[in-house]
Amino acid sequence: MKFLTGSLTALLLASPSAFANIDIQFDFTYDSSGFFNSANILTLNAAANVFETRFADNLSAINSTGFNNFQGLIFDPSDMTQTLTLSNLSVADNVIKIYVGSDSLGDLTLGAGGSGGYSCSGIGTFCANAVDRGQPNTTGSTATDFATWGGMISFNSTTSWYFGLDESGLNNSQFDFYTVAVHEIAHVLGFGLAPSFEAQVNGSSFTSSETGTVGLSSDLAHWAAGTTSTVAGTLQETVMDPDITPGTRKYFTDLDYAGMAAIGWSLVTPVPETSMSLNLLAGGLLLAFAGRRKAA
Repeated sequence: MKFLTGSLTALLLASPSAFANIDIQFDFTYDSSGFFNSANILTLNAAANVFETRFADNLSAINSTGFNNFQGLIFDPSDMTQTLTLSNLSVADNVIKIYVGSDSLGDLTLGAGGSGGYSCSGIGTFCANAVDRGQPNTTGSTATDFATWGGMISFNSTTSWYFGLDESGLNNSQFDFYTVAVHEIAHVLGFGLAPSFEAQVNGSSFTSSETGTVGLSSDLAHWAAGTTSTVAGTLQETVMDPDITPGTRKYFTDLDYAGMAAIGWSLVTPVPETSMSLNLLAGGLLLAFAGRRKAA
């Protein structure tokens, strides 16, 4: 079993299109502490909307049936010391499934998330499709695309969270749940973890035609601390750098989106936003895990 890890230290959104295609579905089966309620589920779905409204990829279904058995593998989002096997997992066309919960992650960690691993038995074509979901060149050191059935996110149960959609209620004693959720979803979708991300890392930089050359943090799974880009023409610290300060909301920037495009996601043209209205690789198990976001 291989674990890919990243850290996000705390110094501590989306544009609609009719042509986007991805459906992120959250599963609360393992939210054993009852962390999620109607209010924060609403904000979690708003965070997913950042990607659902921009990604136009077509992901084929995973249908476990008969001898064909696809098993998802994740950390338990409510007990990060344990792993879970999700037997006979099926995922519909264009759906990405994310299991969510909360755990005590330590004083400095706000959230942890990443792509799920898997094991697969059955006919070769079934397992091959389950790995790449119809996307080309998703594995190996020269990968150019990324596909996943989903993964998991755990939020720190001891953090002072702000769950509101309207950022005007956020104060300097709280961490913004929306921003952390967007960050962790991006890790589930391969930022910092995907083979196609790693293929473009050279030393301490990430270089692609979409992003140019961008410095990375020491874990090589985030933009370097303090990296800035624009949101609708306004300069802002990126969501995918390793830091967030309390009392701050960050929106997914042009560079953040470019990073997702660089690892293989197909982006549709956004409508300018004015307000917040809103991997198993061949040969073994890879339980991809990144995005430990830390609080100061």
